[in-house]
Amino acid sequence: MINNKIIFAILPVLLGLVLINMANARVSEYPQITEQFCDAINPCPEGLECFSFPGIGLRCAQPNPCSYFQCPQRTQCGIAASYPGQVMCSCVGPECPAVSEGEQAVSYDLLTQNVIHTIDQNEQPVSHDISLWKTTPGNKGILETTFVSVEYSNELIVKESKLFMKTSVGEKPINVMPEDAIAVSETPDIKSIRKIELKEEAQKPVYSMEGIKRARLFFLFPVSLKIEIKVSAGTGQVISAKKPWWSFLTW
Repeated sequence: MINNKIIFAILPVLLGLVLINMANARVSEYPQITEQFCDAINPCPEGLECFSFPGIGLRCAQPNPCSYFQCPQRTQCGIAASYPGQVMCSCVGPECPAVSEGEQAVSYDLLTQNVIHTIDQNEQPVSHDISLWKTTPGNKGILETTFVSVEYSNELIVKESKLFMKTSVGEKPINVMPEDAIAVSETPDIKSIRKIELKEEAQKPVYSMEGIKRARLFFLFPVSLKIEIKVSAGTGQVISAKKPWWSFLTW
């Protein structure tokens, strides 16, 4: 009787995982892009590399994706400095045409390169080399550090070697770099992060992250948990963590 109860408890979870994987599967339009999902936990076989393609997602594919991935007219292919590499289509004309599935193609201009200073948990000053890339036009862009690149949706400025975000209630300091926000999340490392964005929430700068955590269901079945975490860019505290409902069954 107990064994039957365990089986009936496991079946819905396994069925849900199968359905999720089926829903995420998409047929690639390019022979150079495989159907194999990849991330830091699921590396690609020899000869292939992991890239995030617009409208396709993370896939194992042949190197040099810009040699075969076709961007819309008046845009050019580029790869963001992140892991996995993110394939982007940047506009090259005065206007940026819309990309399929409601996405917007954008181009980035180097706004500034600075050394900024923050205070770590031990109240010691720390220096960071950063670059700010800004969209043309608009206030969105990319914050690039030595370790990771993140998108931001509010204007960022540097004043007296300190980084600030222009929010709806004024300028708010960015005291936490993206790699430090990743360090306090439940993901193993930077390579486990699939998406990270710096944006305004509740009138404060917040890092919003999506990552993968490897675990075992019932100590037996290896699974990958999708985790959504928000970390304050001002204090470094975890604001919220969203996991699959069945995560309490994993270790």
